[in-house]
Amino acid sequence: MKQRTVESVNLTPMIDIVFQMIIFFVFTLDLEREKFDEDITIPDAPNAQEIKEFEPATVYPQVLKDGQIQVGTAIYDPASFQNLIRGTVKRFGQKVPVMIYADGQTKHKDIKRVMDICSSEGLYKINIVGLIEKSN
Repeated sequence: MKQRTVESVNLTPMIDIVFQMIIFFVFTLDLEREKFDEDITIPDAPNAQEIKEFEPATVYPQVLKDGQIQVGTAIYDPASFQNLIRGTVKRFGQKVPVMIYADGQTKHKDIKRVMDICSSEGLYKINIVGLIEKSN
């Protein structure tokens, strides 16, 4: 009579990978918080619709008080920002969302310039970030 052997699965490599992924996401979360300028005071927008989910390929330009465009820690002139957006569209397509962070005292023409650059490259999911509620 033949004997059956029970095969077992070694879970050690899977557990290692899960722990590495947890560590990766913890570190990238901290990097995500650090990429915005602390000098920007986001204006209140109490009647705005809350965005609950962000897509991974989202572009986060910041428009500073003096009209400069910043993405991450780099400052862009309008032409180089347009090249950045063009490359993003080539890589991810025209459904890439744009979340514009602007200071409450930034001139509207500077925010419009960023919006115009994004729309000229075919992006249509363009949002301006505002605070719905002030945190205590």
